Amino acid sequence: MRVIRTVSKAISKEHEITAFNENDEIIYTTHPHLYGDKDSFFKNLMNKVMVSCEFKDFYKCFEAKKACKTLLNGAGSGLKNEFKKWDIDNVVSTTEDSLVGEAISVITISDISKHLRDNEKILIGYRRLEDFLDHLPLGIFYIDDVGRIVGTNATFANFINLTQERIIGLPITEFIKNFDNKAKLPQQTHIVITPNFSKEFKAILLKVSVNIASSFRPWLVLKCEPVEQVVEKNFNEFIGQESFVFAPIPSVIVTIDGEIKALNPAFATMIQDNVILEKDKIMQPGTNFLSFIYQDVKNDVANHLRCISFSAERSKPIEIKFAGGSAIAMAYINKIDSMYSKGSRKNNLLLIQLVDISGQKKLEQQFIQSQKMQAIGQLAGGIAHDFNNLLTAMIGFCDLLLQRYTQNDPSYGDVVQIKQNAGRAAHLVRQLLAFSKQQTLKPKVVSLTDILVDLSSLLKRLVGADIEFQVIHGRDIWPVKVDHGQFEQIIMNLVVNARDAMENGGKLMIRTKNYFADREFKCVYDTAKIGDYVLVEVIDTGCGIETNIIESIFEPFFSKKRALAHKFSGSGTGLGLSTVYGIVDQTGGFINVESEVGKGSNFKIYLPRYTGPEKIQTLTAESVSRDLSGSETILLVEDEDAVRMFSARALRDKGYKVLEASCGEEAIEISKSEKFTLLITDVVMPKIDGPTLSKILNESIKDLKTIFISGYTEDSFRQDVGSNSNIHFLQKPFTLKNLISKVREVVTSAE
Repeated sequence: MRVIRTVSKAISKEHEITAFNENDEIIYTTHPHLYGDKDSFFKNLMNKVMVSCEFKDFYKCFEAKKACKTLLNGAGSGLKNEFKKWDIDNVVSTTEDSLVGEAISVITISDISKHLRDNEKILIGYRRLEDFLDHLPLGIFYIDDVGRIVGTNATFANFINLTQERIIGLPITEFIKNFDNKAKLPQQTHIVITPNFSKEFKAILLKVSVNIASSFRPWLVLKCEPVEQVVEKNFNEFIGQESFVFAPIPSVIVTIDGEIKALNPAFATMIQDNVILEKDKIMQPGTNFLSFIYQDVKNDVANHLRCISFSAERSKPIEIKFAGGSAIAMAYINKIDSMYSKGSRKNNLLLIQLVDISGQKKLEQQFIQSQKMQAIGQLAGGIAHDFNNLLTAMIGFCDLLLQRYTQNDPSYGDVVQIKQNAGRAAHLVRQLLAFSKQQTLKPKVVSLTDILVDLSSLLKRLVGADIEFQVIHGRDIWPVKVDHGQFEQIIMNLVVNARDAMENGGKLMIRTKNYFADREFKCVYDTAKIGDYVLVEVIDTGCGIETNIIESIFEPFFSKKRALAHKFSGSGTGLGLSTVYGIVDQTGGFINVESEVGKGSNFKIYLPRYTGPEKIQTLTAESVSRDLSGSETILLVEDEDAVRMFSARALRDKGYKVLEASCGEEAIEISKSEKFTLLITDVVMPKIDGPTLSKILNESIKDLKTIFISGYTEDSFRQDVGSNSNIHFLQKPFTLKNLISKVREVVTSAE
């Protein structure tokens, strides 16, 4: 050991020294890494240096315990590392210690790179050569006798999609199929692949003969130009064009079986935003375009792809619905030129360009919905005008008959049944008018808290004992302007629906609170604007509603309501929620639904806050003993004889003098010779309608009060009724008591 220490002291700190004994064991080293024996030492170092004949001669001298020197470069690609000089000296110990007479092999590693750097011209030339090799349009790799890669340029590294550092030391057979290093032919055609098999191409390998003595063999990698590789080159150029890659239109290239060969970022974004995928599924090799398509139309799309591939005619666009259900696109499918599809018709490629029409389809649905509502409104209006006249007469004459009979009379019950069924028919017509927003509202500024307090006792009886019912009132609830009776109808319909959705009992809660919307928010059919609202929630723990049919539950006679009637309409008419939507929308509010199957539903009604000058109307109970008789003269104008006859008799029975007219012209003639204090007129009449008649008579009669009666009115009249407090309205069909009470109310206000 003294000899080794002596040698170690003789060398500079810039050198490294490693000594081996006769058994090839390391007995001393200043190398930064500790190795156990000679084999592990050389194995690790040889993997990091450029293998050459000089290095092998150097190793053979070491094996033979002969002195030798060599100049090698350090490690890595064979081009970019610094140079080092290695020396071998065989030293025989002659000192008096345990190693006397033992042969010691000493390796000295000296870094001489700094001396080579003095020659700037050599370094500049080296860098230029390195850059030239890395940017050659062909790949270069070097292998040793056993087929391991000992060097490469950047082009080949890019071919196989690995860094140069990771390639060094790997067998070439991992990247080139059936590689024959000992082939006699100078050129070979092989398949070059990447480690993850995501890229594969044919290439010509050219063995290069070198004149200098070397143990490694350089190869050149040339991409094939004939037939198939030209196809792939052109195809790669096609999908690399900016018109494909950066196009805002989602585009994808598929085979006739739907296998994706290329796609642009717009398509990837569209799919990931609208289709629920496993992580990175779209980027996996072999992903099929059809896997993104909605199941019900998947076969149609597959057949369309095949037809286009084998047809010579120009294809027509096809509508595609994606698996998530929210995205609908119009697909324009065209065959790619045969030069990109390798000549076989089976391998023909198709370019699919997609135009997202989800918004357009939604607008179409909204337009269809509005047309449907308009059609129902026209139908309801036609029904209401004539049918409500019939119902008014039926209900009215029933009231007149009931005045003649006592409750013990056998005919009394029969008349009551007729009246009740006529009332049910009238309610059905009102529901149609409410959904189609054709009913006449008389909104007033009210406190919803007061309405719900008065209504709560009725609602408790309505839901039954097996349902836990609760009303939670918000503090300082803002006033709203609604039709009192119609708001009660909304709450009762929702409560009945909730009750019927909880067959085995549950919890039902009505909750109110003030709500400020700082941004627009989506409701079922509409988008609510920014502003202040009073929010009314009807929450149940019932069976819930499926997400895909929530937007349909407000349609009249929705088809699934019959199968799931307990969820949607306790009355069974299919108009319960339709009525709710129509009233809320006509009031200027919005409705939304949150529901989960098996857990319940939450219907949210947003009514705009009232900020005008009107004061809140207090709710007062009508006196039972109120005197409804009178002696005033009334002009009654009604073109339906039965309605006019009933109304005239009812008023005369209460002491009023009644002048009858069957049309507007007759009413004007009567006004020339008779005096009256109140005009009761139908709104819809031939030639001169009710509003026109009222305007004519008001020109000659000062402060004439008018009561309009109708089962259906036009939009302009409904707006006037809602905004003009001097206009009084009585909805058909009405009862005897409704008519007399309304007349007494108007006559009293005129006094």
